[in-house]
Amino acid sequence: MKKALMHGHTAYMVTQFNLDNIKILQDLGYTVDVACCWHDDDSALSLEALQDRRKKLDEMGCRVIETASLRKIFNISELRKAYKQLKSEVEENKYEIVHTQSPIGGVICRLACRKARKLYGTKVIYAAHGFHFFEGAPLKNWLVYYNVEKHCSRFTDLLITINKEDYKNAQKFHAKQVAYVPGAGVDTHKFVASDGARGKIRAELGIDDDTCVLLSVGELITRKNHIQVLKALKIMKDQGMLVGPDSDERVEPKYKLKYLIAGRGKIEAELQEAIKDLGLSDYVQMLGFRRDVADVFAASDIYVFPSHQEGLPVALMEAMSVGLPVVCSKIRGNTDLITEGEGGYLFDSKDPQSLVLALKKSLADLPEVRQNMGEINMETMKAFDKQTVNAVMKELYTNIVGAVSNP
Repeated sequence: MKKALMHGHTAYMVTQFNLDNIKILQDLGYTVDVACCWHDDDSALSLEALQDRRKKLDEMGCRVIETASLRKIFNISELRKAYKQLKSEVEENKYEIVHTQSPIGGVICRLACRKARKLYGTKVIYAAHGFHFFEGAPLKNWLVYYNVEKHCSRFTDLLITINKEDYKNAQKFHAKQVAYVPGAGVDTHKFVASDGARGKIRAELGIDDDTCVLLSVGELITRKNHIQVLKALKIMKDQGMLVGPDSDERVEPKYKLKYLIAGRGKIEAELQEAIKDLGLSDYVQMLGFRRDVADVFAASDIYVFPSHQEGLPVALMEAMSVGLPVVCSKIRGNTDLITEGEGGYLFDSKDPQSLVLALKKSLADLPEVRQNMGEINMETMKAFDKQTVNAVMKELYTNIVGAVSNP
């Protein structure tokens, strides 16, 4: 029986982006093991969700290998432990394919596979979900991450990139093959709202029918930049633009809105404190982890995605797939998906005033304009549908086995 290893630095990474890849490998005749740090303190998943995903892997027949944490680059003892664990598993099991991902995890796993590539012909696939060097990134990112990625590409058989900028940069490296794949794919039929979802969710949250609902969904970490939305809303509030107890009746136009943040993560308490300190309790509501995201989408009017750094954001693609207009940061990955004034509006992720302008544009749009933007986004997502991505991945997995590894 052929064997493959799916490696990610966390359970979230493996189960959020790779269940389809595991199924593809199984359909190709592979027994698939999964290696990751299952109990990560910074997990974007609740304990219940983690248990559900572990059960899913068990049902798929995957053996789960629990590794040390690979989140922190300076935790040398954990990195060394993970390296030894992965090296031992790879050499003992003589996998035909090892599929790894994430900047730190991808480095450690590829280092651990060097001997197996030479002795057993193991093919190593590295999926870059967004290089840490990109246009506008700090110089230190280019000095460190660029050179590390370039070096590790020497023992990479297939380097997968998910946006155009990364694909261009990866072609300067030494991987045997570089491929562009349109992300992990989005299930364009996944988010089907229940009957009456819009009214039901709004009633649950105490939101009027005439309130414009802004929504962000995803992991609550600094990189996702939720704080910038709070700063922008603070500016709008201070300038009397928002309908509320402190609004200035002389200011026009005035916006009646509510910003919903769905998700969990390590800065959750920090965001709650910021909402309070900025006096935004009337305008912002944190929902925590939600299983009914489809219904929350249905209750919303504009999707806000303020992230500083992305590869090709699944959360944004999911919002686009249900027909929401978008206000998002003008960064790599986002600009592969959104063109200014078509599916939404772009802003500088470091400038809250830029976000204020983008929000004002979207809030001022007539309902039919927002609907048209949403339809554009749904059409865009057809090229990123899971079926399209899965067909590409199946071809890559099939072809790599016959390829000759780098020395």
